[in-house]
Amino acid sequence: MPTYYVNEAMFVLPERGFVDRTIHRLESPLQGDDPLAIILRRVPLEEGKTLRQVVGEEVAASTAKVTSFAVLAETEATVSGAPAILLRARWRSGDVAHYQVQAHVALDGTWVALAVTAPYADRAACDETFDRVVQTIAWRGA
Repeated sequence: MPTYYVNEAMFVLPERGFVDRTIHRLESPLQGDDPLAIILRRVPLEEGKTLRQVVGEEVAASTAKVTSFAVLAETEATVSGAPAILLRARWRSGDVAHYQVQAHVALDGTWVALAVTAPYADRAACDETFDRVVQTIAWRGA
């Protein structure tokens, strides 16, 4: 039976073919009502799909369902030695414009998506937080 680890514990899973789709969310207060948020999620990369294809599908889905979602910049990079696509985006939620920086990473058959979001007026704090996380991230087992 596979052993599964989280920060606070570990447990053994029955042999049922579980798929790890973990989502972590961290928040830090800002001046207004909306916090700065870090979201990290992981999903198995679909067989035969490249990271570029997965990110393209994610952007298309966001554009279709999020008001005024737009990619402001996109670049290829490496994050702690793993291939990555970095995006900067903006969108609106009600009267508030939001800014988001994303790192999409291909890591051993897993798509790791890291996003840091804040109101558009707080984009400097968003960029600073994203840069700090991306520059210090170390993959376990790497």
